[in-house]
Amino acid sequence: MKFLVADDHELIRQAVKTLLRGLDHDAQFDEADSWDTLAAAAHPGANHDLAIVDLHMSGMESASSLAALLKANPALPLVVLSAEESVDEMRAVLAAGALGFVPKREPANVMQKAFELVLSGGAYVPVEALRLTDATQPLGNARAAPLPSHHRHLMENLSPRQREIMRLVHRGCTNKMIARELRIAEGTVKVHLSVIFGALGVHSRSAAIAVINDWLRTGREL
Repeated sequence: MKFLVADDHELIRQAVKTLLRGLDHDAQFDEADSWDTLAAAAHPGANHDLAIVDLHMSGMESASSLAALLKANPALPLVVLSAEESVDEMRAVLAAGALGFVPKREPANVMQKAFELVLSGGAYVPVEALRLTDATQPLGNARAAPLPSHHRHLMENLSPRQREIMRLVHRGCTNKMIARELRIAEGTVKVHLSVIFGALGVHSRSAAIAVINDWLRTGREL
């Protein structure tokens, strides 16, 4: 496999590479230490299996930079590895198209499992990002942000089977895990997800999860 590891600290890059070699002993690596070197390395022709990207390198503008990067290379599976743990930032990163957000405080084995999950077709979402209330407010004063009307309409149009699949996606299940749970072929899961993403107007698991999170924050159930 081929990985892109982007962080402005060499020590972090080396640690991440060590974790990834635990998944593939013969792994190949490209590295970046700034927005400019990341943007240059993350072109579609590089064929990276996964990019692990720090959110706050020189020249980066947080989630907006990720959105631009993934717009130029929409097939790139990307996970953010960051010391920043703002819930709003986590959600913004996932909405931008990242397939995971891994806090740097996580133990090495958790990080490795998160990378492995994304490589297998899943998405890694921290528990904090799934909270239905704003963690910066007292629970008694927390207010749910309104869901955009077009998203509400799209969510209401999902069939019971599609909602069942999205419940499993929201739990972090891979296509294989969903197929096993529902006793259907993995290829059937992929077809369902393609239809669901089209119905929600999104292009990735993480973007679909962001829509679901907004739906749940209004007090609705999936």
